[in-house]
Amino acid sequence: MIKIISKILSYLFHPLIIPTWYVLLLLTTIPFSFAGMGKPLVVGIVWVNTFMFPAVAILLFRKLDFIDSFEMPDKKHRILPLIATIIFYVWAFMAIKKTNYPFLMNVFMLGSVASLFLSFFINVFQKLSLHMVGISGALTATMLLVFISPTDFSYIFLALIVLCGAIASARLYLQAHTIREVYTGFMVGLFGQVLGLILIHVF
Repeated sequence: MIKIISKILSYLFHPLIIPTWYVLLLLTTIPFSFAGMGKPLVVGIVWVNTFMFPAVAILLFRKLDFIDSFEMPDKKHRILPLIATIIFYVWAFMAIKKTNYPFLMNVFMLGSVASLFLSFFINVFQKLSLHMVGISGALTATMLLVFISPTDFSYIFLALIVLCGAIASARLYLQAHTIREVYTGFMVGLFGQVLGLILIHVF
């Protein structure tokens, strides 16, 4: 049962789907900030650019035997998927910035791009948990939402802390990562979002 739950958590909160979860969170908590944009369009732009395109690229890599499995346990097999994902996420950030998305979404996407670059660099030396990079980024971005929003969303932040711990436990239980790789992923996700907040006015 624990193994099944761990796999479900890993699939539901795959790093590529985190931006879609985050934009759904913003639509639920601060819908007025999307300035009349339709929900299907808001979610669709994020989902297509941050999930569908990278997922198709990874599927092609698998079909062409550039990677031996979708889990990519060998860090060398993560190089091409990370490069492809970086390209799509840079494109997604540019598309979102030019559309009428709120400031928080722009910060989150730039932070995600920064996290991917950091992950690519670290992956040269050691493997890290990309699941933790994703959920840690969402946690950090939600903390910013709690700070600047007049409405109390601290309960969402607390729920994400619990979810972050659950995902870390799931990755460890499935023996997909070591504790060091999990902590490294968490710090990369956090630091990437901080960089996004710092650099948002530059880009």
